[in-house]
Amino acid sequence: MNKVFVIIMIFVLTGCAEQRIIDDLALINAVGYDVTENKKNPLKLTGTFPFITKDGKYDRKTIIVEGKSSKEAREKVRLKTNLKLESGQIRVTLYGQELAKHGMLPYLQSLVRDPSIGTRAKLALAEDQASDILMLQIKNEGQNATYLEQFLTKLNRENLRTNYNIYQFLRDYYDDGIDPILPVFKVEKNNIVYNGIGLFHEDKLVEILKPSEARYLFLFREEMKQGNFVEQIDVGEEEKASIMLNYELKEHHIEVQSTAANTKKASINIELIGDVLEYTGKEDVSDPKIQKKIENIITKKINQEGKELIVKLQKLQVDPLGINRYVRNKMNYKEWKALDKYQSYQEMNINIEANIILNSSGKWK
Repeated sequence: MNKVFVIIMIFVLTGCAEQRIIDDLALINAVGYDVTENKKNPLKLTGTFPFITKDGKYDRKTIIVEGKSSKEAREKVRLKTNLKLESGQIRVTLYGQELAKHGMLPYLQSLVRDPSIGTRAKLALAEDQASDILMLQIKNEGQNATYLEQFLTKLNRENLRTNYNIYQFLRDYYDDGIDPILPVFKVEKNNIVYNGIGLFHEDKLVEILKPSEARYLFLFREEMKQGNFVEQIDVGEEEKASIMLNYELKEHHIEVQSTAANTKKASINIELIGDVLEYTGKEDVSDPKIQKKIENIITKKINQEGKELIVKLQKLQVDPLGINRYVRNKMNYKEWKALDKYQSYQEMNINIEANIILNSSGKWK
């Protein structure tokens, strides 16, 4: 009797499940959002998905439409293919710079409301148009979505912390003590290139830091543990020498000397242990005196250029380092709510206290 019941249930349950044939599906793996000059349809949506051609080759198809909203645009995409659209395989969502300046929140909320879109979908900015990046045909590369996903994972592995997904962005957006950031890509000589970090005030893009500035941003963020430092330094020769250090972050802490009555001072303290990977000068870097000189030069450089970056962030009223988190921890809830946090942040004296120690001059015989 039990066997009969089980067989009946198998047939019933199998009959309820929707059959999906892979050849009939358009598994969207990347979506791009841009603004248009068309007032009736201000949003441009670019969707790309892989498919198998009739002669058995692996290819991709990209569809661009304009619409009033992301969901309306998606409906237009649906009408431009004989395949059934599926969003569950989206790997990357790209946002054009102009759209990001107007605010990301409506588009992120639309993605979050779609239960088929998973947490793996990563976010990034396009320096110009997101459609330019998704339409690009890179030689010997297949899907741009896969290429971008691997690119973001690689940057994150190199401690650039660019692996932002929807929920991480919204976490920083809703946290009143830090502002979100996103990596920026652009098209250069028929290739996709990482070109810095976008800074957000709440959900609006306000500035893009160059990679040379962004390296300090990641260094001052608490999660950065190791990296490379390449600089032109002058240790007393007629011409400057180039030096490359591989460093490890041994210590990092942020101190805020703030109370409800006085929110004026903060310091970012870091200690780096470095190994020389390359040195083009004539001085002997294994000499302790030269090493001490190099340590002082690089320490001074980080303190000075780091301070310039902090002042820039304060003027822009963006707090990607989360300084306000530390201010918030010094106050009770009533005091924090009464504080004009961005005005207070702008007026703070935030110093960089770096200490560089050369561990070795590298292997050399």
